[in-house]
Amino acid sequence: MVDKPDTSGSASVAGEGEFAPATGPDREFVGASGWRAYLQALGPGLITGASDDDPSGIATYAQAGGQFRFGMLWVALVTFPLMTAVQEICDRTALASGKTLGELIAVHFKRGWQIAIGALIAVLVVANALNIAADLVAIGQDMHLLGVGPVALWALVAGSLVTVLLAAGSFLQIARVFKVLCVALLAYVAVLFLIRIPWQTVVLNTVVPHIQLSSAYIALLVAVLGTTISPYLFFWQSMHRVEDMQEEDLGGARAVMLRRRTRRAGRSKLLTSRFDVFTGMAFSNVVMFAIITATAQRSDARTTSRSTRQPKPPSRFAP
Repeated sequence: MVDKPDTSGSASVAGEGEFAPATGPDREFVGASGWRAYLQALGPGLITGASDDDPSGIATYAQAGGQFRFGMLWVALVTFPLMTAVQEICDRTALASGKTLGELIAVHFKRGWQIAIGALIAVLVVANALNIAADLVAIGQDMHLLGVGPVALWALVAGSLVTVLLAAGSFLQIARVFKVLCVALLAYVAVLFLIRIPWQTVVLNTVVPHIQLSSAYIALLVAVLGTTISPYLFFWQSMHRVEDMQEEDLGGARAVMLRRRTRRAGRSKLLTSRFDVFTGMAFSNVVMFAIITATAQRSDARTTSRSTRQPKPPSRFAP
């Protein structure tokens, strides 16, 4: 026995008045097994998690490892459940309502609250614009290090390519491109297997917080927390999920909420979405952990190298 969905509006129906299950982006998930099923379930959650490791975030994590060695590894462990909980809440609101966070604010808050929240969002837009500019400049600097051109040129090229992709590409095309780009972040994880890591020290610093009551440590801790749990990810997660639902064939151009689907289809969508969010946040924090660990070990190696190169004081017994 299945629940009958609400068929009001322009949503298309199939069979006995029930929304056809698993179409659009999830159509390939049906019948898949093994690793293919897991890969096909990944989408907004994975991309949102990977976007958290943007160039500015990578620079912050590298600074944490370089300045305090392994002392901030515990943050990667502590922020994982926080990120997962917040992002799943944002994802669930989209699944349950078929609306983004911005649309829900407009529907459920009175005008006074809308103005206050709108002012905060305006500040967030300015912060995001600066963050995007920093990311593009970082891409330009990376290309400049490779000796292929000036910073400004590659920053402009990167910005233009992303703009064209977002304006001209479909949701499925953009999602596929972004999922492929996520693989590049695994290079930071691969580094851990190419250098010698003091794993006993790493594990100890991961499970036991080593907090320093200094202004430099607290300032960098706030920066790490801010770049890990960023407000723009809340809007991104819900908006990306709504676009994912709109791409399905269930309701035409409308996002069909879970309660308007069959019980089986709704449960399948909920489980795959939860797996997607959990995987994305785990991926983000594993990359964060790898960056801090690699830069901390590199800093230790440089310190050791300098100490061994220092000339020894002459012995008073030398001839």
